[in-house]
Amino acid sequence: MTNEPEVLILGGGPAGSAAAGLLARWGLGVVVVERALGGGGVAGADEQSLAESLPPSTRKVLAATGLLGVVEAGGFQPNGGNTALWGGEGRRDDFAGGATGFHVLRGRFDGLLREVAVGAGAEVVGGVARLPERVGDGEGWGVEVVLDGGDRVGFRPGWLLDCTGRAGVLARRHRVPETAAPTLAVIRRHENAAGWPNVDPTHALVESFERGWAWSVPTSERERHVAVMLDPELHAVMEDAEDLAAAFEAEVARTSLMRSITTPARPVGRAWAVTASMYTSSTFADGRALLVGDAASFVDPMSSYGVKKALASGWLAAVAVNTAIRDAEMAETAVEFFGRREQAMYRALRGGLAEHVAETGGGERNDVFWERRAEWLADHAGTAVDPNSPDGPDAVALRDDPEVRAAFHALRLGSGRLRAGRRDTVERPLVFGNRLRMAPALVTPRFPEGVRYFRDIDLLRIVHLAAASRNPGALYESYSEWAAREGLPPVDLANFIGVVALLVADGVLVPGGGQGRGFGSRSP
Repeated sequence: MTNEPEVLILGGGPAGSAAAGLLARWGLGVVVVERALGGGGVAGADEQSLAESLPPSTRKVLAATGLLGVVEAGGFQPNGGNTALWGGEGRRDDFAGGATGFHVLRGRFDGLLREVAVGAGAEVVGGVARLPERVGDGEGWGVEVVLDGGDRVGFRPGWLLDCTGRAGVLARRHRVPETAAPTLAVIRRHENAAGWPNVDPTHALVESFERGWAWSVPTSERERHVAVMLDPELHAVMEDAEDLAAAFEAEVARTSLMRSITTPARPVGRAWAVTASMYTSSTFADGRALLVGDAASFVDPMSSYGVKKALASGWLAAVAVNTAIRDAEMAETAVEFFGRREQAMYRALRGGLAEHVAETGGGERNDVFWERRAEWLADHAGTAVDPNSPDGPDAVALRDDPEVRAAFHALRLGSGRLRAGRRDTVERPLVFGNRLRMAPALVTPRFPEGVRYFRDIDLLRIVHLAAASRNPGALYESYSEWAAREGLPPVDLANFIGVVALLVADGVLVPGGGQGRGFGSRSP
């Protein structure tokens, strides 16, 4: 084990393991320090391991980090959607097209990801890191680690990634807590040998009630984790309370859906609690150190993006550090890019909470828990941002834009050839493979800072192909053929129509008239 690795990663959860595997695969020396290993080897222990739901969209980031295959083979319970009793209204939401994600037990999930990192060449050691100290030019860091055996090792890495989650070994220096909406999750495992015939075994369950909200995640057809989310300032419950089971049962008694699955089941083990309050950071980089995943920010579990956000953050940190090491002139740009994207992701997910809170009918019932959150979100309202495309406006919000909707309908009916209109560009850092490079991006009224990709579609490539396409249908075919040649995934037709409509609304593409074939006249 070298004391001067190119990258030292503190924390071997989803963010740390994803970054470690990528950086090692790209030829860099990586050491990961994970405090949860104890005597359990790389896999760690499952005691009080939290169950979490990964939506189907997580498959994309798992594929990008080289983790999809091992997760698919991990035997996790499939995630087919959600069953909700929210704001007094019940609904079932299956994922579109029969797509599935995963319900994972974090102890085993994190262990699998660490094993992949080790297989790629990273070294994982068990231990506890002390508070990093500045060394050398003031941009670098020295870290003392107390290994599981008691030995002390000092590290002088080229780059440091703090992936220690809520503990935030380095991140706590920059943490900005969202104190107006504190949340505590009280969790207990339940087992029912007969299963639960009243709920879909692939569904997560979500329920709002007067004093908070609750969820249940299946780890098998016979076991579920159930959690109640409470405001610790409104309930006399502490994370380290001795008798959390009584508090848990008291809150479940106020629910309907959760009570229906816990009543016939047998509790397994003790109840436990974890803090689930939101926070962000005043900065996401400190010298040659990046704050990654939950160390950088944490959004209310209502967003359901926890693990996906951590994986995406780990991927982006790996790209930024790889760029900085390979191209010193791009180092500052890479760090700034990472920070902007982390901030945009947090704001996007925080903004998405407003809809969930509004659906509870919070203020109407004089529910203090929901009133406090509605007031806080109103104070922090901003422009809606799509967490899948944090460089620009929310795709859902754009569907309600009158100009975009008019262009969308015109394209479906048939608008003839599309010609290039405005084409202002600006150089922006963009991810190409495992590096950031400067490349042209479109500047439009809705994207004043420039955008190259929206909904995973290359906007400049559309503009380039439009001139040679006789109608919108042919443009879709040309773009799909180009994407296939580049080894990109198939292009979703609905997303493509929406992106072209956006370009028409912003004047980047202009309908040229003539006889044309629209998207709506074909059956792809």
